[in-house]
Amino acid sequence: MARARRHKSREIKENDGRKGNKRLPAKPLSTKDKLLPAQSNSAKKERISSYAVDAMKKVFGSEEKAFEHLAELGKDNFNQMKLLLEYAYGKPSDSIKDGKGTTKITAPVINFFQPQEEKKDDNIIDIETNE
Repeated sequence: MARARRHKSREIKENDGRKGNKRLPAKPLSTKDKLLPAQSNSAKKERISSYAVDAMKKVFGSEEKAFEHLAELGKDNFNQMKLLLEYAYGKPSDSIKDGKGTTKITAPVINFFQPQEEKKDDNIIDIETNE
């Protein structure tokens, strides 16, 4: 047996009596603000790197064979070669690394337009002369 169709109530109006003030449908809620990604910590980063090593061993048999395959791809593709070199030697940087940390190269500034005057000290005491 089919349900009987319900008619809209005559007491609910389309507007609230003011001119041009219609009842609007509800706005959908945004889900991008609610679902934030989880914070990454060192344990998650280590887990991801272990997943990558396990995948290389599963597909290629060992890490060495995976890097050999990457080197073979690098012969034809510059991006593959760049990736291999970054794994081997690290990303290039503009700073020089020494044992303590990173330092930038600095050069002395020489002003050729205004010669610097030598400082004369008026408060020098001469010890060697006898008065």
